[in-house]
Amino acid sequence: RLLDGFLAEQAVVNHEGRSPAVQRFREMIGSDEEMLIVFEWIRTAAKSDISALMLGPTGSGKEVVAKMIHELSRRGSGRFQAVNCTALPDTLLESELFGYEKCAFTGAHEQKPGRIELANNGTLFLDEIGDLSMVAQ
Repeated sequence: RLLDGFLAEQAVVNHEGRSPAVQRFREMIGSDEEMLIVFEWIRTAAKSDISALMLGPTGSGKEVVAKMIHELSRRGSGRFQAVNCTALPDTLLESELFGYEKCAFTGAHEQKPGRIELANNGTLFLDEIGDLSMVAQ
């Protein structure tokens, strides 16, 4: 509601010619040509079944873009699984992604599906994958 109010206020300002137009695309807003290009890229990527690579510094909104692509795609009714690769040590990455069976190792008292399985017919977002060790990659 706050965002809608802000955008309505911007429309009045824009009408008076004192501010650039603000465009809204789902959860994102932007007023410059670069953001309009991002919005169009999201729409285009959502129409395809190919993998998408989002590059940018930490905090630049890569996960927000990935969620929008997911929601707009035919996979939007499936799960969105985000994995922060920097939060997982190399030793846990495999079991987090692929899961494990009961008694596969000490402490595995029950079967646990991996993120890849959980994202079946949905989207798997691997955040900060470039920060993984070469062994993990």
